[in-house]
Amino acid sequence: MSDRYAAWIRDKLAEHAPEATADQGAALQLAHAWAALNGQGTQIFGMEMPAELADQAALRDECLATLRKWIPVLDKATKEQLRHLMTGYAVPLS
Repeated sequence: MSDRYAAWIRDKLAEHAPEATADQGAALQLAHAWAALNGQGTQIFGMEMPAELADQAALRDECLATLRKWIPVLDKATKEQLRHLMTGYAVPLS
């Protein structure tokens, strides 16, 4: 079951990449997803975070890599929103 959730999350990460969508809100959703994968949230992409998840650390790293792709293409307002989220979640983008 945990592998199925991991596959679903990987699909969602791909759907939220800048290559897959022009919706800059996807970057904000990725920040929330990173927090959930880091144990700081209970929901990931609208689903309750499972108690045990296969490859959780790898998924967290994939999420962060996808989030980093958004930084150069975000408009100023979205970048500021993302900066606020990242500060609250302590997302390591540097």
